[in-house]
Amino acid sequence: MRLPSPRKLDDRVLGDRFRGSGGRDDTDSRAGGRRPHGDRGAGRTQVLHVVYLVARVVFLLLALAVGLGIVFTLTPSNPDNGLVRTSLSLAETAAGPFQDLFTVDGDPERALLVNYSVAGVLYLLTAALVTRLPGGRR
Repeated sequence: MRLPSPRKLDDRVLGDRFRGSGGRDDTDSRAGGRRPHGDRGAGRTQVLHVVYLVARVVFLLLALAVGLGIVFTLTPSNPDNGLVRTSLSLAETAAGPFQDLFTVDGDPERALLVNYSVAGVLYLLTAALVTRLPGGRR
């Protein structure tokens, strides 16, 4: 039985770390022979992940604002309270494009409920869609 030389043993044990510090071969065998510093795809993926994460959080916050607007409108809440006033203002802004999507004659609270619900559901669906984009989830 023949034992491998110490040099070959070091190569197998240390792998890429040994070759990278020895200066013989600065390619990364795990990266398909590419140079480790030339891999720009990983940086792009990380940037996309951060952008998608921020977009998802924004859409979820918009859905939350619309949901709080529905709750504070349909329940007996104090309109003079700062939290209620701010929430209603945010909900009105977030649901702005959906304000008069559907009209309900004679019942403004029901019209608000329908239109704000459409806005909230679309914001939630958009947040879920952003998660499913390539790079959206790790």
